[in-house]
Amino acid sequence: MNYFEVFGIEPFLNIDLEQLEKKFHNLSRKYHPDFHTDRPEQEKQNALEMTAVLNDAYRTLRDRTARAEYLIQSRGLTIDRSKVPQSLLMEIFEVNEELDELRSARQSGGDVRALTDKLGRFQQQISNKRQAYDQQLEQAFSDWDQLLADPETEQERRQHLEKLTDIISQSSYIRNLERDIEEEVSR
Repeated sequence: MNYFEVFGIEPFLNIDLEQLEKKFHNLSRKYHPDFHTDRPEQEKQNALEMTAVLNDAYRTLRDRTARAEYLIQSRGLTIDRSKVPQSLLMEIFEVNEELDELRSARQSGGDVRALTDKLGRFQQQISNKRQAYDQQLEQAFSDWDQLLADPETEQERRQHLEKLTDIISQSSYIRNLERDIEEEVSR
């Protein structure tokens, strides 16, 4: 049973989170092991397993990126997080050089103020790129939901998931870079 089926919903990427939460609470009460203590051992075990699946499913589906990643993986595709987005290659090299310089300056007791300021500017650029990827992700979610409604578009759906995989991969790379800069700037 896949995570969407657990909650009885279609594998859309834009889902009603309030409805998801209500279904989660209802199913949690239904399968909670405390309500099955006087049941046969197999029923207790089934309730325990269903509770674990339910918790994993809820945790995954309530987070939009995790939901998209789950959908992609459930359709047999993988997300390559090591792939450096070509459009960011030069910036990434520059940022990594600045991060290395800042770390070295900290270790040697050097002046880090100018390096921190420069990284702050990079941080804003990277943040802007992440926001652009977030918008692409939103559009890709809407496009997927439209394609899902049309049973004649299986090949288009597969192509769309491949595109979504690239967006998530690049977005993930940018988020990690943004996190690394934030860690160094905020020290």
